[in-house]
Parts: sequence; structure tokens; C-alpha cells
Amino acid sequence: MKTAYLFFIIILGALTCIGAQEPGAFFTWDLLWTGSWYKSIRTPDDDFPSTEDVFFGGTLYNRGDLSLGLPRQELFFRFLATDKRLLPLMENDGRAGFNPGLGIYHRGSGSRLLHGVQTEYGLPSRVNNIWLRGIPFMESRSPSSRDLKVEPAARDTAESYLYLALPYQFLPGFDAFVSAALDEDMQTAFGTGIGLNRSSSQLRLEGFYTRKELAPRRASSWFSPSPPLPERDFNIYALALLFNSPNLAFATDWAFSETFAWGEGVYGNFALRLGNRPWRFSLAGDGATSRFADRSGATAGGGLRLGATAERFWPRSGLLRFQSSLRAPGLEDNFDRGSFSVYYRPSAPTAAERRNDPFPLRFSRASLSLNRNARNPDKTADTLNALVGFQFGPLSGAFSCTLNSSSYESFDSFRVSGELNWRPNIFDIRTRLGYTIRTERDPMVDLSLNCSVRPGSWGRVGLRIASTDFPERWNYTLSWRYVYP
Repeated sequence: MKTAYLFFIIILGALTCIGAQEPGAFFTWDLLWTGSWYKSIRTPDDDFPSTEDVFFGGTLYNRGDLSLGLPRQELFFRFLATDKRLLPLMENDGRAGFNPGLGIYHRGSGSRLLHGVQTEYGLPSRVNNIWLRGIPFMESRSPSSRDLKVEPAARDTAESYLYLALPYQFLPGFDAFVSAALDEDMQTAFGTGIGLNRSSSQLRLEGFYTRKELAPRRASSWFSPSPPLPERDFNIYALALLFNSPNLAFATDWAFSETFAWGEGVYGNFALRLGNRPWRFSLAGDGATSRFADRSGATAGGGLRLGATAERFWPRSGLLRFQSSLRAPGLEDNFDRGSFSVYYRPSAPTAAERRNDPFPLRFSRASLSLNRNARNPDKTADTLNALVGFQFGPLSGAFSCTLNSSSYESFDSFRVSGELNWRPNIFDIRTRLGYTIRTERDPMVDLSLNCSVRPGSWGRVGLRIASTDFPERWNYTLSWRYVYP
């Protein structure tokens, strides 16, 4: 690891000589400290809880992010640490964890060396957890890279990552990178890519490869549909192609996996965008064979998804969007899940319109969505969501409703809610009240109050009190954020 750090600093020294900027401040620094305290209580007898139940215990989360910069060398060092604890402190707390991270960055090229829990972007991310992610439209694609993860989970592990790229001004219109990652089990992953940028058009090609030894998998029970598997080798190869221009864009990813004692599988996706403004049309889809294993080695399973979007833009953030998607359990199966949504946001009024409006009640947004899940034909689940937003001077709010049904003749639940936001000076006050009617169960009331104060650009403190099932269940969240300078 020390050798990798030394090699990285030597490479960045050479890159700095190529892309050095004008002399400036020799040393800069900034700090971000954010955190929260969360407490949940239950009062089934409708009795007011004791002071100890309200103010003691809960979950404490803290994150510190310190950056030290050397502008003359285009280098900065980043120290990131997150900590999650249950209060009072407990031994062998499986949900708690302290995750420190270190990063060395070069601004002139985007190169970096990281050690800690990380978040992936680009091609490696798109071929991981494929069915847990949305359909990969053009707008959701980004170049491959990594950065330190700001909210790691207890099961996340630290990795080392090296990303080397050409300085932005070295060959104008051309960029290239290579990357390598090493996890705690000494398993590696490699990536590379090149890009051509001409005027407002871009052509990019990326590749990714990793090899792992997967841990043995045992069946959860004797009738489990997933068979037990021994320790086995796993390989995945992935390739991405992207072309982007103002009025036409196309992208596709392909991944091929080899897993011993499981088999070989293929995953592919595509995205197409036509037009830009005022009209834009997008198509996207992806599919996988039943034996495909994703980036982590998990058996993602087969499936097929298709999606389409049509958008109309107006000045001052006006937008009308139609979006739909379909999903099938296999490449040759019928579609059994789908969704359709409409979203509309009118153009914001000009300053003159706001001054001359004698009755400042304004419609701000509206949305309608319908989702259907027919994987079980005898119990088709439908969900309808509708929302209407408004603004009245300094107040803003919305009314929404949700209908859940598992048959054509009756509903499972129906929820209506309203929210109101007010921002007087440095305060931000939000309240929400909801009422849910449930079949064969008692109605449920939920409410929340969120108040935060921002005394300056350097920080914010907030308190949220909510009842998910009034008056039996209560949640309290105290959050804070401090930024310097």
C-alpha cells in the first residue's frame, strides 16, 4: 500500500508539471461536520412516555470531512470519517461502525488515490444490483469513477482505489483513464476508458474487469429455490459505449459473467435520446439471462425492462413529463409489471408578475402515477398516487393521496395527506398530516413537524418529531451541519 501511495504522488508530480496553474495560496482547508440523533419509541397504552424514554438512547450518527489543499500543486487531501452508534453504548453492536477514509486528489486531471468505504459511479455501478436500480436512461449515466462514501453501512468494507487520468489541458478534446481497486480480501478490479470531445459532441468507450473468489453459499432451508454452492471463481467483463450530442445521444453497456458451479450469463442495456429543448424523447431498456451474476458476484437473475419518457420544457423551470416502464421476469416472458406517470410544473412567475399579483395563490406542481404488479395473477397489486402543490406568498404546500388495491373490486388502503411549509427569515418550518383508511383494520393517523434554523451559511440545526401511527409510535430526529469556511 505504501508503494502505491508513493507511485501515485510521483505520477501526480509529473502531471502537475504538465498542467500547473498560476501561483496562488500555498495552503487551504475546509471542514464539514454533519450528524444526527434518532430515537424511536412506542406507547401502546396511549400513556405519555417517561423522560428517559424520550431523551435517552437512540442512534447517534456523525460525519467529519476535512480537506487540505495545495493550490500551487493542484493537490488536495481529504480525510473523511463516519461513525454510527447506538446509545447507550453496547458491546458487539452489529449495526454500529466507525469508517475512516483518506483520499488524495489532483484537480488538473481528476486523478485520485482512495482508501476507505467507497461509492462507485459509471459502468461498474450500472452492472451491479441491476434490478434494484432504475432503468438506465441517458440522464442517469456518468463516467466511471469512485469516491469516498459519505454514509457507509455497517457491512461495508474498506477498499483501496487508484484512478489516473490525463490532465484536462494536456490533449484538448481527448481524455483517457485507467483505474485499479483492491478490497480487503486482496481481490482486484480494473477499469479503463477513452473519450473524444469535439465542439458539443462526445464519444466515449469504457471497459471493466474483475475476478473474485465467492464465499460458499448454503441453502436457507431444505426446500430453498437457491441451491447450496461451494467456494467458486467469478469473472465479469463489461464494455460501455456512449455518444452524446445536443439533439441525439445513444449509449449501451454489455457485461458477461462466468461463475464456477453456476454458469455463464449476459446483461445488456441501451439508452436513446432524441431532441433537447423544448421537446426531448428518451428510450431505454435492459435485460439479463437467468445465469448472470452482477458486479459483486450476486446472482441477479433474468429479466427484461423497457422505459420511455417524453418531456416538454418551458422557460423558468417549466416542465411536462410523461414516463412509462414495463418489466418481465425473463427475456421471453410476458410483461407482468408496469408503471405510468405524469408530472407538470408551470413556469415560475417573473418578478413583475409577483409584484402585480393581488392574490398570490399559485399552482406550483402536480403529478399522477399508476403502478401495477401482476406477478401473482390471482392478486394483482395496483397503486395510484396523485399530488397537487401550491404556493401562497411565503407559504407552500401540497395535497396528496395514495390508493392501494390487490383486486379489481376493493382496495387495501387509501391515504390522504397535506403538508405546509413556511420559511420566515432564517427558519424553515414544515408540517404534515395524513389519514389512512385500511381494509379490516383501524384507520391510521400520521403527523410530523420539522423545524430547522440556518443562522448563516456556516451551519444549520434541525429537529423533526413524527408519529407514524398516532399516538402509539413516535420518532425524534435532531440533525446538525457545520461548514467552514
